[in-house]
Amino acid sequence: MGILFSIFLIGFTAMAAQIIILRELLIVFYGNEVSIGLILGSWLFWGAAGSWFLGSFTDSFDLKPGIFPICQLILTFFLVSSILIIRSIKFYFGLAPGEVIGFMPMAISTFFVLAPICALLGFMFSLGCKIYQAKEGETGRNIGLAYGWESIGAMLGGLLSSFIFVRFLNSVTIAVVLGILNISAAAFLQFKLRKTGGAFLLVILAMAFGLSLFKAAPGLDEYSRRRQWRGYQILESRNSIYGNVMVTKINGQYSFFDNGLHLYSIPDRQAAEEAVHFTLLEHPDPRDVLLLGGGPGQIREILQYPVGSIDYLELDPLIIKMAEKYLPPEEYVPLRDARVSIHNLDARFFIKSSNKKYDCVIACLGDPYTAQINRYYTIEFFEEIKKLLRKNGIFSFALSSSESYISPELSEYLSSVYLGLKEVFGDILVIPGDTAYFLASDMPGVITSDYRILMDKAKERGIDLKYVREYYLFSKLSPRLVDYTKNTLLQRKEVRLNYDFHPSSYYYNMIFWSLRLGEPGFKKLFKSASFKNTVNAVSGICILIIVMGLAWTRRNKRVYKYASLMALMAAGFSAMAIQIITLLAFQIIYGYVFYKVGFLLTFFMAGLATGSFWVTGLINKLKRPLNILTRVNSLFFILSLGLPLFFSWLSASDNMAVSQAGANLAFPLLSFIIGLLAGVQFASANKVYIGDIQKVGTVSGMTYGIDLLGSCFGALLTSIFLIPVLGVSGSCFAIAALNLSVLTILSLAVSKPLIS
Repeated sequence: MGILFSIFLIGFTAMAAQIIILRELLIVFYGNEVSIGLILGSWLFWGAAGSWFLGSFTDSFDLKPGIFPICQLILTFFLVSSILIIRSIKFYFGLAPGEVIGFMPMAISTFFVLAPICALLGFMFSLGCKIYQAKEGETGRNIGLAYGWESIGAMLGGLLSSFIFVRFLNSVTIAVVLGILNISAAAFLQFKLRKTGGAFLLVILAMAFGLSLFKAAPGLDEYSRRRQWRGYQILESRNSIYGNVMVTKINGQYSFFDNGLHLYSIPDRQAAEEAVHFTLLEHPDPRDVLLLGGGPGQIREILQYPVGSIDYLELDPLIIKMAEKYLPPEEYVPLRDARVSIHNLDARFFIKSSNKKYDCVIACLGDPYTAQINRYYTIEFFEEIKKLLRKNGIFSFALSSSESYISPELSEYLSSVYLGLKEVFGDILVIPGDTAYFLASDMPGVITSDYRILMDKAKERGIDLKYVREYYLFSKLSPRLVDYTKNTLLQRKEVRLNYDFHPSSYYYNMIFWSLRLGEPGFKKLFKSASFKNTVNAVSGICILIIVMGLAWTRRNKRVYKYASLMALMAAGFSAMAIQIITLLAFQIIYGYVFYKVGFLLTFFMAGLATGSFWVTGLINKLKRPLNILTRVNSLFFILSLGLPLFFSWLSASDNMAVSQAGANLAFPLLSFIIGLLAGVQFASANKVYIGDIQKVGTVSGMTYGIDLLGSCFGALLTSIFLIPVLGVSGSCFAIAALNLSVLTILSLAVSKPLIS
């Protein structure tokens, strides 16, 4: 029972650590979803390395029971130190707090920070399997049981972390708690396996160290957070269900950050005036205004007009609470105005379900660095906005640009948004500058580029302007610059338009920022991953798999063993790729995957445990386990083809009940099904492959490593290439093609007799 509890704790620790590390890295990586693929990919790679490579040595160890507790003690140190290192990543790369981090630092830091924890956890799983088998016998069955217990631990770790730990404890304290659990398990295991006085004394000392570390955790958390935000006076950093909210103060200016990404600063009157007055001066009589993000500064500027109502959308209520807590009263007072209604809802859902009409809709959301923000620049979103606007209504937003020279990469990025806007609105004006402002209306003649008309309106309405004045508008609305910007964007007619489930602007933004951040290698990599090249690469891999299967069938009587490993890797790839697609689809539809990521991964692990235990219970009755592998790959094939239709249906619905059922039932159930299939495949593949092999540590490490390696490829390739280039539907079809090619090999293997 001692070793089973320790194996259970491997899963518990792995999932809890994964959630807190994922949250910490997302803060450093400004919530970018590509980083989720990098994080999960690196996690799985090092887990595979620890399980497969290090696990291959477990059969030669004589002190297996003593090594396992030592690993648990070392894990405690790795857990705490990883949080401290993550918070220093920008310091090591010479980046300022709030500054966008490049893909190269993102990839390097993720890869090396996760190495110690993940390799150790993978090794401990192989070692635990060997210890358990030595005590119980029945090789194949016990690998499946160990996998199931690890998955149950992961499920419980995910639930506790998502709903309790992250709400009440900081990340350092959570890491210390996990360490103390592992130290306690080490003590229990030492007592069960050895019962020596020296070992018991060592564990007592280790537990005393753990308790001391728990006492020091708040101080470590505060120190590491201040190091992370050096140069700023940190007023408060708090985690909410939606992410991390940070309030800083420097030179009298208050800045708000959400997951490390700058939201707004107060006072910053120039930014507030540009965001608001370009739009409201264009409109003949703005009465009802919808503001997406922006903060009190923008609301103050809107209130200069005789508006009847301002609906202000801010998903996370913690942002509003912290603004009320820390902003000077004169800066917060606009939010108390009777005309202002604050809605803590996802903006997409509010807009789809609202029947109210607006004169102006102003989006202050920044560039689509993330898939969450990209969903506010798609054709579907523009169509939703159009339905809310009155006949002469105006919609506006801003993107990073350049006033005098628009590079090809920047042009592609801006054009993917601009041309999508033209698909929906009849009249568009782009005000050039380092920040380009896009104004769109469906009524010709509402928007003008004549600065004199705008200034006449400002004087008539008695608007107090400090920056958006005659000389400023004269420069901004220079006919030469306006025409240059418009013509440059129109020239890029070959760019792909931006859709919800095909986030092209997100893809072009990655190319633009990789060049802007001095990463030409990543720029070339993203550019080379064109639609045609990606489709050709997927087709080539599928053909290669089939050719390899045919070659194995002709030359090797034990083709079923190789087929089982290929099916296991394909299942790992498919499960993680579909899980990444599921997380992104949740983000596209609901916009708060940060809140649900631990919840969805927990249901995935629950499916893994259920599938593994189910097959393990039947394993001695299975005469043809290869048939199960074939059926699971068939189900992955069918699931991949059906997902695009399901996501599209759910996204199109504006019914609150459907939305709630999708977020709280459908997506968790989908994650559970994905995990269930992967769990069934792992246990079945072990039954097919292991036969009479006695090296359990080596075999369990290899099969677990192959499973994790396939998952690693699924996480990396799907998040970095498939989704940005092929979109959600294309990615699902690519996964279906992969499973179809593996099914070909399995069909050939099934026709062969099982020869041990």
